[in-house]
Amino acid sequence: MLPSDLPDLLACVPQGVMRLGADLRVEWLEPGFTAKTGVVLQVGDFVLSALESGRGRDDLERALREGRSHSGHVITVGLKQTRIQVRPSRPGTPPGAWLLFESSGADDDVAFSQALQEIAREVGETLDVDSVCKAAVLAVVRCAQVRRAEVYLVEDGQAPRRVAVSDLASSETPDDALDQHADSFEAALVTRQPQIGVQRGLGDSAGSIFAAVPLLSQKRALGLLVLYKEQGRSFSLRELDLWSAAAGQVAVSVQNARLLREAQAALRVREEFMSIASHELKTPLTPLKLTLYSMERRIAQGLPVELSSVIKSKRQVERLAGLVNDLLDVSRLELGRLSLQPAPLEMGHLVAEVVDQFRHAFSRPFSLVVPREHLWVRGDRDRLEQVLVNLLENANKYSPAGEFIGVEVESLAGQARIHVKDQGIGVPASDQARLFERFYRAANSSHRHFGGLGLGLFISDSIARLHGGALSVSSAEGQGSTFTLSLPRMPMGEVRRLPRRVLLLDEDPNQEAAAERMLCAEGFEVLTANGGVEALRRASVLPVDLVLMSSSVPPTHLGIFLAAFAELPRARPIPIVLAGASRPAWAQPDTAVCARPYHGAELLAAVHALLGPREEGSRSSEPPGTSGASSREPLVALPAVASQLHS
Repeated sequence: MLPSDLPDLLACVPQGVMRLGADLRVEWLEPGFTAKTGVVLQVGDFVLSALESGRGRDDLERALREGRSHSGHVITVGLKQTRIQVRPSRPGTPPGAWLLFESSGADDDVAFSQALQEIAREVGETLDVDSVCKAAVLAVVRCAQVRRAEVYLVEDGQAPRRVAVSDLASSETPDDALDQHADSFEAALVTRQPQIGVQRGLGDSAGSIFAAVPLLSQKRALGLLVLYKEQGRSFSLRELDLWSAAAGQVAVSVQNARLLREAQAALRVREEFMSIASHELKTPLTPLKLTLYSMERRIAQGLPVELSSVIKSKRQVERLAGLVNDLLDVSRLELGRLSLQPAPLEMGHLVAEVVDQFRHAFSRPFSLVVPREHLWVRGDRDRLEQVLVNLLENANKYSPAGEFIGVEVESLAGQARIHVKDQGIGVPASDQARLFERFYRAANSSHRHFGGLGLGLFISDSIARLHGGALSVSSAEGQGSTFTLSLPRMPMGEVRRLPRRVLLLDEDPNQEAAAERMLCAEGFEVLTANGGVEALRRASVLPVDLVLMSSSVPPTHLGIFLAAFAELPRARPIPIVLAGASRPAWAQPDTAVCARPYHGAELLAAVHALLGPREEGSRSSEPPGTSGASSREPLVALPAVASQLHS
């Protein structure tokens, strides 16, 4: 017979007590058992019916049937984690057992609230990402019955990286002995829901349970909070709610810490940029001011201004204009307002023109390799020229004096590539991933030794992307660099529809008009000018397939024209057709000729003989007979011819 005041005593303890018979059915329950434990049972109920199937329930049943003591964790049908202690009946008493039920983990509201407050307080005391994660795992282990806690973060689409461990040894780092449960982790990140798994490989007995809880901030998974329990224990639904809420607090703290880190980095970049920009802007201003003062003083004294002073001032103004234009381009890119004017563009010709400019401007060797076939892209000529100029300027800036710079135009299926190779200081491997970021400079290229704002490669990379291409680098520190501009080629169908260009020079306007009319009717684009000056100006920016000139042009005029044309940048040799009754003495014996006055059939036959028939002479292939060693290439010797004509 139980004492009458026993219920008063039991009400003072947190455990719920019951008595089972040998058939595992309830014989007695303390008053308020369900209120204490959340387990709904009545006298006569089968106790195992209130528990979820699993290892904990199986261990409990085995202990009860064997009549031995037991302590273990189970999950109730209400999905609450409960610890049950078994005390078998003493000998001489009716068979059965006493059971004590108590909540385990953080299932009750008080523990739930206290744990969240503790975690929030710990992670809220710092705004450093690593410190936030370390505080989180320590607070989690302290606030609830878990053996181990870890935090994994995901950055830039990479695999989860462990950044904090609750029981980390002093000689370890968070990445030591990393054992990722890839499937569970991936599922938690993708579904954004907690996942339960079994831990293996960390030295514990098989069957230790873990929960991977995603760190969610603004519906984005930043990483995982991973919790491990002792062998045999599992997680209740209430606990998973707690850890999801705690993970949310950790995620907010991590996000705030990241934002602070990014803001601090942005401030450092801005301060460094302001320092560099002020230096770069003052560098041309100081000599410009001094030169202008000198010019002003000479004018006031009635002395002539030296041409060298004007040239120096112009150079500094151009440098200032370049800096300002870079800043304006960056602003346009950030606002999405950098517009392009795309048009068909032959990259071999453009590259040859830019390289030729550098050959004249700098006393160092430049090599150029261009394929025989024409490489047509649809692009903005000025912007792509800007990219090439920037790459060559960098190669010249970072290379020792006298070292050659190599430029190669490569033809690939569907793609044109331009490689700029130097023998300079190279780019450290650690800097290459960020080399195309705004204001970024490699560690070995201090602005004190190399000028610039750190914007050129950012702008060049952005222009390449706007064209559907890319800019890449291959480099090793101290061994030079190779920058590669890749651009999509125009479809062959569009290339075939492009007109071929003929540069026409004839001293007789009527004959020139007749030849132009015949060629245009055949689909050619004709560049004409009586004096030759305008035609040369256009030929310097447009690739020319063939030159047609009258053999009776006055020698002086022809010499000036040929000498100037010989100085124009050309990616490939250009064939020539002479029109007249006889071949001039200065022409090579096998130079192509046609009659003049022009006859349509004969003129077109001479042109097609060099360029090939219309259907085969697409701009994608080199005209026959135009290699560097071709005997039909009189333009190779034009400087010598011009000197003979002038003499």
